[in-house]
Amino acid sequence: MYVEFRVLGPLEVRDRGTAVPVGGSRQRAVLAALLLRAGETASISYLADTVWDTPPATPASNLRTYVSGLRQCLGAERVATRPGGYALVVAPDELDLSEFTALSAAGDEALRSGDLPAAAATYGRALNLWRGNALEGQPVGAGLRAELTRLNERRLVVVERRVDVRLELGLHADLVGELRKLVADHPLREQLWGQLMVALHRSGMRAEALRTYQEVYRLLAAELSVRPGQELRDLHAKLLADAPARPAPTDRSPRQLPPEADHYTGREDALAELAELVSRSPVLPVVTVTGKPGVGKTAFAVRAGHRLATAFPHGQLFVDLRGADSRPRSPDEVLARFLRDLGVSGVDVPGSAEERVIMFRDRLAGRKVLIILDNAASEEQVRPLLPGHAECCVVVTSRSRLTGLDTTKRIALGALGPADAVRLLDELAGAGEDPEARRLAELCGGLPLALRIVGTKLRSLPHLTAGALATRLEDERHRLDELVAGDREVRAGFLLSYSGLDPATQRAFRLLALLPGRTFPSWAAAAALGVDLRAAERLLDRLVEANLLECAGRYRFHDLLRLFAVEQAGSDEERATSSRRVVDAYLHIAQQADARLEFGGLHRFDAPALDLGAPGLVDSLLTDAGRWLDAERRCLVDLVERTVRDGLDELTYHLVATLGAYCELRGRWDDMIALMEPALAAARRRGSAYWQAYALFGWGFAAREKHEFSLAEQQFRECFQVLPAAGDARLEVVVLLSVGVGHRLQGRWTEAAACFADCLARLDTLDEPRWLAYTLREMGVLYRYQEKWDEAEVCLRQAVDGFGRLGDRRWRAASLRDLAIVRRENGDPDSALEMLTVCRDVFVDVHDQRREAGSWRSLAFLHLGAGDLDQALACAVRSRELFALTLDEHGSACTEVCLGEIHLALGQHERALALLRGAVALFQLLGDARWHARAARSVELCLTGS
Repeated sequence: MYVEFRVLGPLEVRDRGTAVPVGGSRQRAVLAALLLRAGETASISYLADTVWDTPPATPASNLRTYVSGLRQCLGAERVATRPGGYALVVAPDELDLSEFTALSAAGDEALRSGDLPAAAATYGRALNLWRGNALEGQPVGAGLRAELTRLNERRLVVVERRVDVRLELGLHADLVGELRKLVADHPLREQLWGQLMVALHRSGMRAEALRTYQEVYRLLAAELSVRPGQELRDLHAKLLADAPARPAPTDRSPRQLPPEADHYTGREDALAELAELVSRSPVLPVVTVTGKPGVGKTAFAVRAGHRLATAFPHGQLFVDLRGADSRPRSPDEVLARFLRDLGVSGVDVPGSAEERVIMFRDRLAGRKVLIILDNAASEEQVRPLLPGHAECCVVVTSRSRLTGLDTTKRIALGALGPADAVRLLDELAGAGEDPEARRLAELCGGLPLALRIVGTKLRSLPHLTAGALATRLEDERHRLDELVAGDREVRAGFLLSYSGLDPATQRAFRLLALLPGRTFPSWAAAAALGVDLRAAERLLDRLVEANLLECAGRYRFHDLLRLFAVEQAGSDEERATSSRRVVDAYLHIAQQADARLEFGGLHRFDAPALDLGAPGLVDSLLTDAGRWLDAERRCLVDLVERTVRDGLDELTYHLVATLGAYCELRGRWDDMIALMEPALAAARRRGSAYWQAYALFGWGFAAREKHEFSLAEQQFRECFQVLPAAGDARLEVVVLLSVGVGHRLQGRWTEAAACFADCLARLDTLDEPRWLAYTLREMGVLYRYQEKWDEAEVCLRQAVDGFGRLGDRRWRAASLRDLAIVRRENGDPDSALEMLTVCRDVFVDVHDQRREAGSWRSLAFLHLGAGDLDQALACAVRSRELFALTLDEHGSACTEVCLGEIHLALGQHERALALLRGAVALFQLLGDARWHARAARSVELCLTGS
């Protein structure tokens, strides 16, 4: 499929010139929104705002339907599911917007280089892509309307630039008619009126040019009750005096920009954004460029300065304010130098700082000068150096974010992406083709200074290969030692920023680097520092302000900064105390998170208290316990590894216990086994029968879910041996129930029934309504497998009611799904459809993708039985998509059987056979005789053509 996507006009999708239908207006709106974010993740909230003015209560369900429709129209691979949303996979040459953006940038580059004919031609090609207003005629929500306004504004900017270039080329006579139409279409756009006046004047129509000014004057007064802007009034005055429409360039202008960095790569979007701002800002453009040490702030500002130089013909001033030094330059010292550079003799420079500011601003009045203030220390240092009018521009670089400075734009430079980082290494040392180049770029964290050091080493030391250098850098203890070349050193830049912090913030910088995981929340920082949450947030703000820490919801260190912070770490006692506070905080919250999950709360231990001076903190964190554990899983696993390494056995099995129910919820069976193994070892060292039983149960449970039945039975046998000493009657029921499910999965129905009956007998003496409901459900599923439909109905209905009384939506829905299958087999498809629809929607609401996928499969089988093959196929495809996002091999294989039977019903025997044979092989490997038999029967039907 060779597809063209067009948004610069009415929305169109074409395949080799033929229009491709893409659904109704809302599905088209989703496509439009994805195209405007082509290749990026479009969040659910963004998509909802672009489709509806007032989104429904649960837009995610509707959006899934529209996305599914788009996948059917465009191919499943076109719309990728990403965390938090979707992304449309589009090549640059398939989308007219991408082509417009590229051509506009090429036109800007030609203009900067002085190639006016090429600039005019390239801008013209960009504008020829437009077939009307963006997404003309497409109904959209408020969120997309704002984007379309910005997009149409980008078009007008290119129109105006092309007109300026053609005026410079002397094509004024050709432009008069075109400009008359443009001002008619955009009557409030003053720049177009000014361009029309210039074209008329240069074409010998001075009176007409003056009348044009009167026309726009009256229009603005009538429409907005305002006069034309200063630029248009100045142009009118020049035309009245019959002066040339272009200002004469000045001959005396400072040109102080340093040379550009060699082999500069990346930052194109930020450079283009800066150029756009400068050309359109109605006030003095003040741009701050910030970022961590070594990120290339000065190089960016210098490169931007060279690109902008032609727009500032009266000069470019540059000064290093030495913000990282112990004595930064004072503003009045800088002003004295600037005044001399602008032509003021030394004896005429005023003595007072206030008079220097006044003279500086007066000297710049009416002149277009670019000022780059590099390495600023503070807002106070910068403010006196700002001109007083909009024709100049100021670019400020600083290690601090200068949040107290009023700016028109803040550019925060991050590390280079993998492609740009490898490209820089290639340009510096020809290492781009080396397979180790990407590893080098990753070890440098994409930091330009580190990449330049590495590139310089490879270029100047012929014996040193990329692989050898990467091997050196992989040793974290000495990585910063390797990142030194001549007078360039990554550590030295970090040290300057660290030295500028107050002692409390330095301590925070040191200790926060020891937190587990790659990212961390503010409450974990409070625990690490031993302060309340509010104090921790203030310290975090200081580190973010100093660009030593990043924050995007959670906090993180750049990899090299983290290594530097660890080097600065304090005493062993300080580190150990901080680490224990962190473990205790995680244990406290994780235990409460576990207790809120369906299979949670099995374990017994007293977690440490937690007081961070924020009442209600834990409840606010755990509004969705599963999601909290999603976010903190890596940190908790890191903490388990640390406690194992440090021989803290009790903490090891306590931490592991908080993750057991979570692993069940997400189907992370390999993770569960990996956790239970060190927990069991720790429990054996401590001689704890209870924690041995718990770890053996978890290990056996996970092995059973992986259909590794031999391993599961071994772990359960050992568990039964220690259970009597554990003294936990509920845990005995849980283990027995799990063993029964294992028997059922292997077709040992008599043994399974005996286990479930034993569970029910034990539960008669226990007040455990939840485990009673679980047991009734498992008994009902066993009866379903045995095709004892009446007995299955009774048990499953009791389970549904039991979970309903407990308010457990997930397991009520799980039991309802099994009951729906019974109803389907009993010849009641309408009731089954209603139940399956309800349970599917519940699984969507509680974010249980595995069981949602199972519900879609059950719906597919239901539609298949009713002969609705299109609907069956759509449901089965959705089931497969969701299983692909989980780790459930068995569930995925069951859906492959469903798909195979659907393709068989459609007469697509070859496709059906491939799916079914794959499922047969997997069920044989997993030891599931029931599904293996079903898949094998369907294979036989394929081969016989029945």
